[in-house]
Amino acid sequence: MIFLKTILLTLFFGLSTIFVNGQNNQTVKSARVTYLANSGFIVQVGYEKVLFDGIFQNGMNRYIEPDENTVELMKNGLHPFDDIDVFFVSNFHADHFDPYVATRFMLNNEEVKMVCPQQVINKMKIFTSDFPKIADRIIEATPMANQYDRVLIEGFEILAMHVKHEKIENDHVENMSYLVSINGVKLFHSGDTDPETLDDLKGINISDLGVDIAFLNDKYGVGRAAKKTNKLVDARYNVLMHFEKYIAPKTLENFVERSKLKPRPHVFQIRNAYQDFYINDFYPEKNDEHLSLTLIGN
Repeated sequence: MIFLKTILLTLFFGLSTIFVNGQNNQTVKSARVTYLANSGFIVQVGYEKVLFDGIFQNGMNRYIEPDENTVELMKNGLHPFDDIDVFFVSNFHADHFDPYVATRFMLNNEEVKMVCPQQVINKMKIFTSDFPKIADRIIEATPMANQYDRVLIEGFEILAMHVKHEKIENDHVENMSYLVSINGVKLFHSGDTDPETLDDLKGINISDLGVDIAFLNDKYGVGRAAKKTNKLVDARYNVLMHFEKYIAPKTLENFVERSKLKPRPHVFQIRNAYQDFYINDFYPEKNDEHLSLTLIGN
């Protein structure tokens, strides 16, 4: 049964690529990734834009948070937070999500849809009086633990995967990983997981789905865990995230150089920096050394 489900999902994501490219009559060559802070990213592929875990303002004095100017842009839906089609929230922790900022963001982006677990919705209901104004654009996705839901939103194909938090003390947290197909480009965002918890996911082999860009917690790049990630995810590009804010740039550089991830990971260090990841006109080999490090800023 698991094997059959994997085949069906592979066909699903493959056919969606043909459908979207045929519908738009375009071949997408690259995906532009903008780093916001911590685990927050905007990804633009063609005319479509999605956002992961970037609508927050509190790094809990441990993780990098957006600067004040960026938070104001979020609240008012101004560039680069305009024209976001879908934004995803992995869990309700403050370093991934802020209910007040998210509500303001949705009020000023009248077309945006939000995909999140039930605990995130509950937090919005409790802390924001304007929740009823945006409730019809929020899609709750909370499958059983170690299971997944398939969600379709106006051309976006989404697998919302309920994967346990990397820390045992956070077993009560509804933590989601997402695999999103956008204009045929497949994005995986790990949320607060690690290779051990991801390995418990039932009914799907992510490595069979042809991930183009994987946004992965720092734990995915460490030692044996990195080798396990190569088998579990097997992405064309790896982007590591969720580092503690006080790590020195040289330490990060050494970490990336020693990582056993294939290809070696990209790490952003400047907030609001962006990079284009080439997709259809360039297919790197897994051992391509010139992809080993993109360390931006200090």
